Amino acid sequence: MYPPILALDIQSLVSKFGLHTDVFIAHLIAFSIVVAVVVKFGIKPIQEQLEERRQRIIDGEEMRAESEKMLTDVKLTSDVIIKDAQELGQSELTNAKKIAQNHQEESAAKAITEAQDILSKARKQAELEAAQQKAALRGDFARLVAEATAQVTGKILSEEDKREINASAIAQL
Repeated sequence: MYPPILALDIQSLVSKFGLHTDVFIAHLIAFSIVVAVVVKFGIKPIQEQLEERRQRIIDGEEMRAESEKMLTDVKLTSDVIIKDAQELGQSELTNAKKIAQNHQEESAAKAITEAQDILSKARKQAELEAAQQKAALRGDFARLVAEATAQVTGKILSEEDKREINASAIAQL
C-alpha cells in the first residue's frame, strides 16, 4: 500500500527527516533516563500507595464484617437479656400480687377480728349499762312503791317497812 515509503532507503529517510544517529541515541538515552526516573520515583510510589490503600480497604471490609458479626451477637445477647428481664419482671409482678393479696387477706381478717372485738366490747358495755339501768330502775321502782304504799295506807313507813316493801317489789320483778 505504501510502496514508495518502503522503497526508500534509510539514507534518504535520514536526510529527508534529519535523523542524526548521535542525537537520536542521546535522545533515546535521555528518554530512557526520564522513563526510569518516572517509573522509580513516580509510578512505583503511586503503585505502592494504591497497594497500601487496597490493603486498607480489604482490612476495612474485614473489620466491617467482624463488626457486623459482633453487632449481631450483641443484638442476640441483648434480646436474651431483655427476655430474661421480662420473665423476671413478670415473676416479680406475680409475686408482688400474691404478697399484696396475702396482705389484703390478712388485713381483712385483722379488720374482721377487730370489728368482732369492738362489737363484743360494745355488747358488754351495753349489757353493763343495761344492768346499771335495771338496778337504778329497781331502786326507783322500789322507792316509788314505798311512797305509793305510804300514800295509800296513809301511814309513815319506817326504814324497816321500806326495806321489806322494796325486797318484795324487787322479788316480783
